[in-house]
Amino acid sequence: MNMILAYTSALEFWRSALSDAGSARDPCRTCKLPENAPTSFFAQEHPLVKNGALSLPVHVLALDGHRRNTPGLVVHQTKPLPVGSLRAITLPNGGEALLVTSPELTFVHLASLLSFPRAVHLGCELCGTYAPDESQPYRVRNRTPLTTPARLAAYLNRIEGVRGAKAARQALPFVMSGSASPRESTLTALLTLPCTRGGSNVSRPRMNAPVPLGKRAGWITDRDFFRCDLLWPGEKVAVEYDSTLCHTGATRIAEDAARRNALESLGLTVVTATWRQVTNYREYNRFARILAGHLGTRIRPRCRDYPARQLALRSELLR
Repeated sequence: MNMILAYTSALEFWRSALSDAGSARDPCRTCKLPENAPTSFFAQEHPLVKNGALSLPVHVLALDGHRRNTPGLVVHQTKPLPVGSLRAITLPNGGEALLVTSPELTFVHLASLLSFPRAVHLGCELCGTYAPDESQPYRVRNRTPLTTPARLAAYLNRIEGVRGAKAARQALPFVMSGSASPRESTLTALLTLPCTRGGSNVSRPRMNAPVPLGKRAGWITDRDFFRCDLLWPGEKVAVEYDSTLCHTGATRIAEDAARRNALESLGLTVVTATWRQVTNYREYNRFARILAGHLGTRIRPRCRDYPARQLALRSELLR
């Protein structure tokens, strides 16, 4: 195993269905790095490249990064890494095993290439219950989370001098677990990032948290609980996010109405957000002010250029 996928190639692997189960989810104590990177020919002939799971150029790690980069291969030189930095992957159909940087190290590496809001968004993806997947009807695949904010923090405490560590540490406090889609990650980042970053500085919610219904709401639905997209349990406020991806059709609309009625019967204030509202600058600000009011606070940016910061953040997250 002289090829270690890293950076964008590692992210491609962690977004693929190969990462949903099997050896990718098993702990790995391997931390030995190859002295030399594979050849460009070896990388381009790898089964993952041949079957379309990896695109070119393939990004790999090696202790000696002096091999010349080619259109098919990019070599990143690295220092020795702590245990937990790599995962050993056994490919199906008897393919040759290889190594890939762990979700935690992949987050660190990508933080060096991404803007701050995109790094936060990536962290929410890695800690979320989804993966972008163009083969699926809504371009999203459900799965168990690859990591958690706590595991990201623990890993960052064990590495020093690795490219991207500083940027990852800056983004980590705003990474949340439980997001079920890219659009949920986008909305939550817009709401919770500080005003200096262009966000609305709303307190952090719990994402897709279960709300037991009990007997009080039993007459409305047969469900035992619902999951709220965004939930502030202390303030009894929930945001139901109708992203239009999976909230269309008469049956689904009726289910959503019953859901809101059940939640409101428990004393929750339910605020609805739509993707159209989120993408419209004025509509989003109206929604954010209404939500902040329900949470007992106000959005009070202290930076004079707040609108410009907002627009910069939106251009990063809504593209």
